[in-house]
Amino acid sequence: MSEPKVSVFITVYNEAELVGRAVRSLLSQTLRNIEVLVVDDGSDDGTAKAVANIHDSRLRLIRRTRMGRAAALAYACTQARGCYLANLDADDTAYPQRLERQAAFLDAHPHHAWVGCAEDREDSQRNEVFSRIYPLDDVDIRRMAAKCIPYCHSAVMFRRSLLDEGLNYDPDQSFLIDFEFFLRVAARHKVANVPDPLVKRYVRNESYFQSRFGTARQNRRLALLCARAVSAFRLPPHYYVYPAARLIYPWLPNVFKRRVRSGQGLIESYE
Repeated sequence: MSEPKVSVFITVYNEAELVGRAVRSLLSQTLRNIEVLVVDDGSDDGTAKAVANIHDSRLRLIRRTRMGRAAALAYACTQARGCYLANLDADDTAYPQRLERQAAFLDAHPHHAWVGCAEDREDSQRNEVFSRIYPLDDVDIRRMAAKCIPYCHSAVMFRRSLLDEGLNYDPDQSFLIDFEFFLRVAARHKVANVPDPLVKRYVRNESYFQSRFGTARQNRRLALLCARAVSAFRLPPHYYVYPAARLIYPWLPNVFKRRVRSGQGLIESYE
């Protein structure tokens, strides 16, 4: 097989009921010159069988003993063959034009190394269904990184050439793995988001990440990474207020959280 334009990877642990939906959403993309790489990170619930039952020459399943999400993401990148690499979480779905739109953006913007997009989100933790548009240009994304994660991980695409620079997911990170990786990428390269929602994200208490890492712990780690963004991107000193404010954010009622997100530049529309 010739080199695919895009390699999109799914790292998965015990998501037998949902991973097939994610894979099929990728195999239905308008961009046909792709490979879908599924790294089964030691699942014992039938995940591998669910993937193996999908027959498409563009699909590759790699089964590994349990190594953890960060190591699985880093490994997936080393196994991918495409010019561009993209992530999709095993419980999310991609809309048909996602890969075509993002690959076209990177083709047209050679100085950008990373592109995300808006997302549709179904959040069972907060009983919310909404669409979110992240900041679009490099300057605004860097500023937003001091406040929150300025992209959706299930919606990112980046150049494989980053690996040649020694940039990859850090296998030693326990969580917020992608944000730590993003900060290192954005320290060297331009980044962007496209304004249209090209993925559907599902936030569930049942997911491995949500069940293992509590909200308070997530926000403490996020505050540290947001502070790192202020330093790495040489933002004004007053931006350190935002990481500090993250420590009280989890305790706000949802209606106030919406107002905070809106006030800081996240555009959200609710059903």
